[in-house]
Amino acid sequence: MLNPKTEVAEIKTWRIDSASVIEIAGSTNISTFRCEATKYQGGGLLKETVYPERNVSEWNGVIILHTAHFDCFNSIMTKDFRETLQFEDHPTISVRFINLVKESETINQQNLRGEVEITLAGVSKIYPISCAFLAKNGKKAFLTGERKLTFTDFKLDPPVKFLGTIKVKDSIKVNFALVLEEQS
Repeated sequence: MLNPKTEVAEIKTWRIDSASVIEIAGSTNISTFRCEATKYQGGGLLKETVYPERNVSEWNGVIILHTAHFDCFNSIMTKDFRETLQFEDHPTISVRFINLVKESETINQQNLRGEVEITLAGVSKIYPISCAFLAKNGKKAFLTGERKLTFTDFKLDPPVKFLGTIKVKDSIKVNFALVLEEQS
């Protein structure tokens, strides 16, 4: 076995394509909702460091989303959602993948486990996360996953409307399906 200090690593850079989908899903006491990051321009980069001798790969990278570009497909809900996230004071949401490591793999998929740091309304929290890196189709591949969190994790109060008759539940889920393009 090679000494990890002298082991040769291959570094791949993956550009996140604008066809990627990032959404926040939740529910109220009367229905469910989802708010999608529309107008995402892509361009964020993820770095994959591959250690072939040990069959290990590690991932890192950051996605920056504009809070004002989230659309809940209902104008009132969109306005309330953006205000809850304090979009005027905190115009971006940051999702930083921290040291995702290949846990297992099949022919078409690598299962990755690591941590993600989410910065929302000026508050950063680190969570464990599992993702799936799906097989390449040409130079494109997909990274998918989800993470449950709460508004109160970020010192935010879930919205309440119409004198308390509609209450958004504290628990929300961030879902992502990133379209990745390998850079030469």
